[in-house]
Amino acid sequence: METRLVLNIESDLVEMVNDYAQKEGSTLSKLVENYFWVLVKSEKKKEINLTGSLATILLGSLKAPDGADYKEELANSLANKYL
Repeated sequence: METRLVLNIESDLVEMVNDYAQKEGSTLSKLVENYFWVLVKSEKKKEINLTGSLATILLGSLKAPDGADYKEELANSLANKYL
């Protein structure tokens, strides 16, 4: 479903963007719509990347007990899970 949107933009800029759109075989409306899609999708990527960033920030914040061998713990966990 399409909805009309009213934007206030400098007239010089509108002329330049209309020329650009015409050269690209598009319209000003399509350019604006595509730009909004890019904004929305990049925001979703930021949300997804936050998890990775948070993991990086927290890396090393928990200390293992003295004498703990992470490779052995990992092997035991994987063996318990899959065997």
